[in-house]
Amino acid sequence: MATSSDVPEPTSSYQVDAENVAEMARLVRQARLLSEHLGLLPADLQLEQKHAILDIGCGPGEWVLEIAQSLPESQVIGVDISERMIAYAQYCALDHGISNVQFLVMDARQPFSFPDASFDVIHARFITGFLATATWPVLLRECFRLLRPGGTICNAEFEELGITTSPALAQYNHLLIKAARRAGQCFAPEGDYYGITAVQARLLQEAGFQHIRQQAHVMNYSAGMLAHNEMYNNFSTFLNLVQPFLVRSGVTTQENIEILYARTMEEMQDGGFCAVAFFQSVWGSKPKEDNE
Repeated sequence: MATSSDVPEPTSSYQVDAENVAEMARLVRQARLLSEHLGLLPADLQLEQKHAILDIGCGPGEWVLEIAQSLPESQVIGVDISERMIAYAQYCALDHGISNVQFLVMDARQPFSFPDASFDVIHARFITGFLATATWPVLLRECFRLLRPGGTICNAEFEELGITTSPALAQYNHLLIKAARRAGQCFAPEGDYYGITAVQARLLQEAGFQHIRQQAHVMNYSAGMLAHNEMYNNFSTFLNLVQPFLVRSGVTTQENIEILYARTMEEMQDGGFCAVAFFQSVWGSKPKEDNE
């Protein structure tokens, strides 16, 4: 039986092995699903063609490639800590003939090697999974430095695995949040959620951004709904790959989490399974006149 001492420490703070091929494939599928429900950017955020855009935590580059194709006169850069995912993203760009992109290996928890005022737009989606609460203000101040006056930052986040009728999935979510809280990733001191959506706007405001707006999104992944199969496949991979994080944090054992995993997959396949997931996009702008 595996215990927390048997599970090796990861090279990043991401809850899943960032170099895992299965995780890379999952992130590609998840990015497409999220873009379908959230859009690439908020609908009322009008972008001109000639923009310099940065995507933080780009993974295998799906969002970067999509936005680059929709804005062919823009230059889009994606950064991620995973060398494997960056290599894959570079291959995809070459294979599809998308020349207005660049992918770089960088750790978002450290200062970026870009000059001040390098970008018009900075995008980040679902970075809660690797950022500690203490790191959020540091990263947002770095984004403020990198944006040109009048530039925009846009961040989309989730709170939990969804509100569901599955007891097993609810228990899995409980363990995930408990482990994340022990890792310092939760703003909420109690409850089975991260608390990030409660503080997103405040974090942007404290970093110096103005004209902050928020938009909620809902995805119904109940049995029989369009998103169900995609979310089932998403969870079948993620809930398996996140097990070392849960065991290492001490919230469960390998034996118990494997039993819970099997129950979760079974309950999600039941015809009466109901679930919705909520997300929030928050965006704001750097003042046009920087008085720093």
